[in-house]
Amino acid sequence: MSYPEFEKKVNVTDLYPEFITADESLRVETVEDVEKAKKLQLAHNNQYRTEAAMAIGAGDVAVKAEGAYWWDVNGVKHLDFIGSVGPALLGLNNPFVVEKVKKYLDAHLITMDPLMLHQTTAAFSYNMSLITPYLPRTVVCCGGAEAVETLLKMVRLASYRTKKGRTRMLSTNNAFHGKTQATVNLGGKAKWRMWQGPDLPGYTHVPFGDWRAAEEEMKKGDVIAFFCEPIQGEGGINVPPEDYLPKMRELCTKYDVYFCLDEVQAGSCRTGYLWAYQYYGDKARPDALTFAKAMSDSLVPVGGVLASEDLYMAAYGNDETAFFHTATYQDNQISGITALACLEFMIEADVPGTIRKNAPYFWDGLRRIQKKYPNIIKDVRGRGYMIGIEYGQNKAGEYYTVEVCKHMSVVSHVSTMFTINNDAVCRIYPNYWATKEDFDWALKALDDACAYVTETMGK
Repeated sequence: MSYPEFEKKVNVTDLYPEFITADESLRVETVEDVEKAKKLQLAHNNQYRTEAAMAIGAGDVAVKAEGAYWWDVNGVKHLDFIGSVGPALLGLNNPFVVEKVKKYLDAHLITMDPLMLHQTTAAFSYNMSLITPYLPRTVVCCGGAEAVETLLKMVRLASYRTKKGRTRMLSTNNAFHGKTQATVNLGGKAKWRMWQGPDLPGYTHVPFGDWRAAEEEMKKGDVIAFFCEPIQGEGGINVPPEDYLPKMRELCTKYDVYFCLDEVQAGSCRTGYLWAYQYYGDKARPDALTFAKAMSDSLVPVGGVLASEDLYMAAYGNDETAFFHTATYQDNQISGITALACLEFMIEADVPGTIRKNAPYFWDGLRRIQKKYPNIIKDVRGRGYMIGIEYGQNKAGEYYTVEVCKHMSVVSHVSTMFTINNDAVCRIYPNYWATKEDFDWALKALDDACAYVTETMGK
């Protein structure tokens, strides 16, 4: 059927004269429109987060966004090297993904009904089983924190059947796994738990990269699962020692502990591999992993879990527990088609190979600037398009991080972002469409910013 024109019972602006319609919300044509949006967000959303973004020149309205660029209301072109803080790895409004989502919407399917068959999420999950056959079970949800919550619940339920008497989750210091109550306890940063009172029981943290400390905890015999980011993101783009993840895989097998990787930031091609652990070949295969961010192309919320058959079936493999973790939006079709289109593009465009090929040019330039300004830049680290720059401090103890980010954004129109978990580190996340000219643009912006803070803050 086709919907008839609905009968308007009342004009909304007659009831609420200042009501902003959907069409009006999309129309941003003047500086006054931007100021209005800013005023509304400050008054009705997260004021202090908005102010923090504005402080580094990131609090603006994009009137258009394509590939590696976005344009403001004045027509100024900006280079997006933070990718919506991760999701836009495939480019802003990637035309391949956008087309598939439009086709889905034009098909007028049922999107959310949790009891209906979901052909898009089923297809995405099947495709994942072809690519990652040792993790054949998939749950699609709406973001990274939800994905980690999903996996936490899965391993706890599985352990109730397979690892009786075990109570603890083991993770790493400085880790970030989300901001829900369970995920902040799993994360290794006390800052995110300060609001809740005493920490929840059942979570233990060991130093990132120290497998010996992890083994000492596993020897106690009560650890259910070990959670780890292949590269810590919010913690400061920390890369573990080469032997760490392979050794943790060995230890988890030895002590019968589930080996779980949080690939929300590092995964989905960002480091030059579909999954970041694949850098190690088969030596760091997990029992489950979480994904989100770049598997969404920043279009709609997407997250999820890939799990081994044994783990998934231990948790949900009977009528008793099949409904223990369901949700209205779980495995929804629009997230499914988005993830499916992203995966298809990642493979057909060889996104991992492109990143491995193009990243060295940018890394070489970053290291040249580090050598030029050794007092400003202490370290450049990461892998592929997951890059962290650690800044030094002046004599007053002030990190150069925010001022460098601000100068790059406001003066050179290059978007990066400080790391909330580590005041010394700025993140740079280029996307698939970045060209040599874009890298040169970003490198000049960084060089100019370092020269500026040397003059203004370095004394």
